[in-house]
Amino acid sequence: MPPWMTRWLAWARDNLLRRARPRAISAAIGYERTGVVKWESPVPWTADAIVVDVQMRLPLSARRKTDFTFRLPSAIFPADALRPDLDDRHRVTFRFPVPPESSHGDLIWKNRVLATLPISVLTPTTFLSGLSVLNPTVAARFGGTTVAATAFVPDRCESLMAVAALKCEHRLAALSELGLRVVFRDERSQTDHAVPILLPAAQLMRPEAVVVAVCPVSPREVGAWGVSWMAGDRTLVAQRVHAIPGERFEACVRLIDTRFAVVDNTGAVRTIKLPPSLASLSRVGPCFVLSGTDPGAAGMCRFEVRGMANGELHPVIWRDVEAVVTDSPTPFVPALFDAADLTRVNGFELRLNGRLLGIASLRPVPAATINAEGGFAPPPEFTWSAAAEDELADRLKRLMG
Repeated sequence: MPPWMTRWLAWARDNLLRRARPRAISAAIGYERTGVVKWESPVPWTADAIVVDVQMRLPLSARRKTDFTFRLPSAIFPADALRPDLDDRHRVTFRFPVPPESSHGDLIWKNRVLATLPISVLTPTTFLSGLSVLNPTVAARFGGTTVAATAFVPDRCESLMAVAALKCEHRLAALSELGLRVVFRDERSQTDHAVPILLPAAQLMRPEAVVVAVCPVSPREVGAWGVSWMAGDRTLVAQRVHAIPGERFEACVRLIDTRFAVVDNTGAVRTIKLPPSLASLSRVGPCFVLSGTDPGAAGMCRFEVRGMANGELHPVIWRDVEAVVTDSPTPFVPALFDAADLTRVNGFELRLNGRLLGIASLRPVPAATINAEGGFAPPPEFTWSAAAEDELADRLKRLMG
């Protein structure tokens, strides 16, 4: 073949034959859901259709929509639209159902493969494997107080709550199809209470969310409760809490410290360790720091607070107050009293079911009187308390400089 013929054939191949074929420039893969197209991958199995948009250079002879198809291993789909873009550029769009799993698709023009595109599908199994429940917590509600607990006293418990943070490798939108729920199971009666959880659109578009579920019935009997977080038919997390007898819980309640809550003449409120001087205060009350020794347990207790005076059998002041107690130190101020009403009160007793938990003494520790001969008169009878212990420590500290 003459050299000039070789050069002519190369020119014809580059300028005539190749220009007569369409050339793919770029491709975008997304999905359509409720009429809205989102250009992102992978495509969730809940999508209405997959949308493939390919930008191409098309000569005049290749601008027929019927010449383009998209081939998957399971089916072949014709082009949905062919639209002009810029200059000789056009966009070919395909719409087809979501395949059951990820695969590759071929862009075909007149039985010629122009490009191969990956079609990534987010399946339920893949979504659930990337979904985790962080810090699942069961809380019991007592009046206006909510406390996380692994055991609780059912007598005053108004409801059980389950709280958790959801975290996923993908958006949480697929949960609207699978369904998220919390199942509260009363193991004593073998009864399930399922609580569906609906996420708003803002949370469905994010990979993280904090969700709460409230049990529709209030626990009233002693026994175990199961709390399970479920997506579809899969259990994500399962927990157990126990409803315990009130007598058992109250036997574990301890007083670990005593203080005083005071309101001065300016209205400022503070707590102090040592017994206050009533002259400069307008209101005074005991502050008891309570704790339960049963780990993870919480309950509502009814306490009796008595203001006692020396030489009198009956309390000068009496209050019946409820408070929530947990296994962590909890300050408890049952009431504040006018300072003028406490002139006869020596201290406050805290009782639970008649059991004396401790005393917050308003009187300083009495001192022994030393006479000129070196002898001393013993102090009057005095009930030692945590406040007296603090006063003794304070005096020793000042004595040692």
